[in-house]
Amino acid sequence: MSTKRKWIAIAAGVAILLVFLAIGAVIVTVSYARDHLQVLTTSESDAMRAFDEVHAKFPGRPLIEIKDGEPESAGDRSSQPASRAELTTLHVLAWDPDEEHLVRVEIPFWLLRLKSGPISFSSYAAGLRSDRVRLTVEDIERHGPGIVVDVTDTRHSRGRALVWAD
Repeated sequence: MSTKRKWIAIAAGVAILLVFLAIGAVIVTVSYARDHLQVLTTSESDAMRAFDEVHAKFPGRPLIEIKDGEPESAGDRSSQPASRAELTTLHVLAWDPDEEHLVRVEIPFWLLRLKSGPISFSSYAAGLRSDRVRLTVEDIERHGPGIVVDVTDTRHSRGRALVWAD
């Protein structure tokens, strides 16, 4: 077998391997999303009950409250003593009253630790300026288990969202 044919066989083998790895990555991603993303059609009273359950589990003030696009921080986070609890999951609970969908998302905390810099909210929240809300993964870890962000929108659609860590 000539050298040229060897390299063609090696390149074809590598290409086939990459295709199988890509297919595997897609399968793993879809499986993860199915296990950690849940969209339910529910009534507003059931959705608000789900929010109340989270608030009952974590009494006290959230790290950041956003009401009608106006953020309100829980004060200077750098002066707070750091929590010693190991966080494993960041949860998101969001209510869309127009579609009557309650969305639950779980994000493993190890994945968040890969992010450097502040978490941007302006990309996801219409009318919210990112310079008004600055939150980092370190802030969440210092806060410890509890409600991180509580969003209420009474102006437009009565939407609601909670982000908490445990």
